[in-house]
This record gives sequence, C-alpha cells and structure tokens, in this order.
Amino acid sequence: MSTPQPFVFESGPEVKRHAPATVRNRDAIADALINLLPDHGLVLEIASGTGEHAVHFAKLFPALTWQPTDPDPIAVASIEAWRAEENAGNVLPAMLLDAASDWPFAQADAVLCINMVHISPWAATVGLLRNAARTLVPSSPLCIYGPFRQRDVALAESNAAFDASLRQQNPEWGLRSVEDLSETAGEAGLRLDQIVEMPANNLLLVFRA
Repeated sequence: MSTPQPFVFESGPEVKRHAPATVRNRDAIADALINLLPDHGLVLEIASGTGEHAVHFAKLFPALTWQPTDPDPIAVASIEAWRAEENAGNVLPAMLLDAASDWPFAQADAVLCINMVHISPWAATVGLLRNAARTLVPSSPLCIYGPFRQRDVALAESNAAFDASLRQQNPEWGLRSVEDLSETAGEAGLRLDQIVEMPANNLLLVFRA
C-alpha cells in the first residue's frame, strides 16, 4: 500500500492550484456530510487549501453558504480563482485566517476542517476546537477529516509510515490521537459525537456543543 502524502499544491503558471488528494476524497466526504450538515446556513471551512473542496461542496449543497479560509495567501488566491471559474455564487470571498488565532466570526451553522490537523502545530487544532465551540450554534457540527491515531486500535502500516514522514519533515506535525482531540474539545465545551470511518484509513470526527 502506498504511503499517503502531505497536502501539497501542484505548481503551475496559474494562480489556481490543484491538490491531488481532493479528487480522491471529496465524494466520500460529501457522502458523509449529507447526514451531518444543516439544510441551510453558513458553513465555515478552516484551512481550505486550494479551494477545490469548497466549490465542489457548494454545488452539492446549494442551500448552504460556504466561507473558505486559509492562513496562506497563495491558497487564498487559489480559492478565489476556483470560485471565479466555477461561478460559485454560494461561496463567499476567501479570508486569510490562522486556525490558532481568534476568529472574526460571530456565528456559524457548521465548521469543516479537512486535512489540517496532522500538518500543522498542535496549537492550530486547539484553536480550531476553541473557536468552533464559541462560534457554532447549539448542536451544530464541527467536522474534522484526516488520518488519526486511536487508543486500542492498531495504526495502519501506511499511516504509521506517513506519521514518521511528517515528523521528519516537521517535529510539530504528525497524526494526532482521537482521545487527545476529544479531551481538548471537552475543555472547550464540545463533545465527540461521532467517529465516521472513511476510505484510505481516514476518519471524520464530528463534535457538537
């Protein structure tokens, strides 16, 4: 089995970038989100990357408004390029946002974060949980997708190799444990509501207030 790769932009002459993993995981994530997202309202996406997920999901959930964000100006420019190309009317202009900082949003009906937790410092995950707890309306979901560790569950060989590769690249990166996220979420006022098994040894963690 091949080892997963960390999120990377494919370089090119255009501002619009492409992340190969998006095409592989977007449909499985969308299938899970059908049962989790509200019928209408604002979905706040943290660490949106290229913007491909945002425009894809916006087409599938036209009654929802999508707010993409990312801490990288290159990513924000890519999101805007995808938004313009797809004429995504229910996708708001992308915003520069570090997950660890205080978010400038008063309220959201859902928060979505895909493939950020393992390729960012732990402070970004703490900020994600803390800010989501403050921003989400009652009973609304925080959905976090990616590879994780679980106590008493053997780590897949590919994920173990991926984790070692990440930590070699940056000692602040690496697969986080579901239990650590759950404990930190509880301190912020969230509870782990669901663990959805996803393809390629990934999970979708669903937290609610």
